[in-house]
Amino acid sequence: MRAIRSASFVIAVPLMLVACGSSGPRYAKQGVGEEDAKTAMSECEYQIRLNKTPKGEQDELRNLCMQGKGYRAGK
Repeated sequence: MRAIRSASFVIAVPLMLVACGSSGPRYAKQGVGEEDAKTAMSECEYQIRLNKTPKGEQDELRNLCMQGKGYRAGK
């Protein structure tokens, strides 16, 4: 039983770290700094949460919101 817990822990920790590291696309807008992009993203995130948008629709709405503000997704 103890070996199963240890194995589960060894597998779970790297998976959690990978999930934390994948923050999605970065957005850029010509002439705009990273802090302004973070502010714009925060506004979009706020609107998504305020409207209690289902998880499956959040990525698309986030992209549309940022595009509406003039940002384009980078890699």
